[in-house]
Amino acid sequence: MTVYAIGGGSSVGKTTAAASLAARRGFGEVIHVDDLREHSLTERQGHSWLRPADELLDVLLASTARLGPVLTAELDRLGAVNGSAIIEGEGVQPGLMHRYTGRDTRVVYVIEPDEDVLWATLSTRPGARRFLALAPAERRGVVRMNQRYGQWLRAEAERYGQPWLLSRPWETLGDRVGECLFGT
Repeated sequence: MTVYAIGGGSSVGKTTAAASLAARRGFGEVIHVDDLREHSLTERQGHSWLRPADELLDVLLASTARLGPVLTAELDRLGAVNGSAIIEGEGVQPGLMHRYTGRDTRVVYVIEPDEDVLWATLSTRPGARRFLALAPAERRGVVRMNQRYGQWLRAEAERYGQPWLLSRPWETLGDRVGECLFGT
């Protein structure tokens, strides 16, 4: 089996690109890392979005580290069955995916460096009600954490020699992700 993985922060286009590629390639389903989580980051941590962005990034990285064993088990399960699968989400990180080097696993990371673009996409995507329910200062914390996560993810991807793409232009993201993953 080949596992195709798409990593990145919130609102960078991972889910949309994964769904588009799955439909074009005839994949039965896309596995969303968020579905593997028991609770959201804020429910587990009970933290304030008013913390400095670097502290929020540390909380996010700790959350994805706790998810690591569950994601590893899912990747191992997928590797043992016939066919191909797409998995996408914040838990798809370079250090974890590096463990699968040499297996039939391909990965790409989607990065959005612009805080204003992140604010706009977090405000308008499906499920935006949770984001919009936050006070403006808390929303800024969410945006800054996601921007910092993108910086961290890009540096880690480069460290492990894994590909990353800018999320824009949105119109070509699915094709560019497909090119990285499938070579077409």
